[in-house]
Amino acid sequence: MNTSTFVTTQGPFVRPMVRLALPALVAITVAVGGCTTSETGQRVGTGAVGGAALGAATGAIFGGGSGALVGAAVGTAVGAGTGYVVDQRAKRKEAEEETQRLRHEQELERARQQGQQN
Repeated sequence: MNTSTFVTTQGPFVRPMVRLALPALVAITVAVGGCTTSETGQRVGTGAVGGAALGAATGAIFGGGSGALVGAAVGTAVGAGTGYVVDQRAKRKEAEEETQRLRHEQELERARQQGQQN
């Protein structure tokens, strides 16, 4: 058996391997993303799934059969990274909003105390 058939885009095993590997990669990504209960895990998982789908589609269009697999792998990594960044921004925004709310409550309490002293 010629092992170069597994690496070239001309071999008889490449298309079946891509057809099997791509759904498997997406299924694993969805399964792992679905198992997380934290907001961070959910956002990272959603980004990874979206990135895998977009990467696979782009890779298939521009790179042929094996391009879909490479595109899915790269898309998964980029999507997961993007999901993490989105999560961190959302958490930062929530923390800033909470800080503003607490400051406002503190100002109201000070005004109420000053009103009682006069």
